[in-house]
Amino acid sequence: MICLAALVISSLTLAADAQTTKRQILNSYEGNLTQKEIAPVDMLSFFGIPGYFIAETVKFKAPKPGWKLDEVQLVGWDGFNGTVESIPRERAIALEVRDKDRKLLYRFTDSQLPYTNFVRNATGVYPITIELPPIPVSDEFYISFYDRGAVAVASERLNETSKNSFLYIEAGDELIPANLPIGENKTIPVNWIMSVGGS
Repeated sequence: MICLAALVISSLTLAADAQTTKRQILNSYEGNLTQKEIAPVDMLSFFGIPGYFIAETVKFKAPKPGWKLDEVQLVGWDGFNGTVESIPRERAIALEVRDKDRKLLYRFTDSQLPYTNFVRNATGVYPITIELPPIPVSDEFYISFYDRGAVAVASERLNETSKNSFLYIEAGDELIPANLPIGENKTIPVNWIMSVGGS
């Protein structure tokens, strides 16, 4: 009877361990994405040349200490609408992972073409998945995506400033709320549509 109890306890512990090592997905948004009105946004359209150095940034919270981040997915559009004229030019995109103090943990740079809707012959916004080597994160961390005019990142319009979506300005290491300028002294608060995966 004691052996059976020990086996049951051991099995429960292993099951609990397996549950904790399962893959987890964290989203920057709540609810069903298919029911949201999303609009693609790129930094060059709003800020001109300085937009090359401004990143769409989302703050996430690791589910546990030492959680290993290995994937970032955002929804974006490279301008391809099915016509020859809309085939995108190759440009560089970049992604950064930073800890809660904004210390750089990982930087990724590549052409946008392998990740965007053009190579999949999709003519609208499309999930862009970037796989990363496992990066241990604890507590809060930031994902910053530099679209550099190559990919318009999906966003949802909010009624008030987001607590998790930001603009990261590389010069000066500045993090500001994701309130996009739409005219003199007017802004629209947005939430970037982004997910991260890990275990």
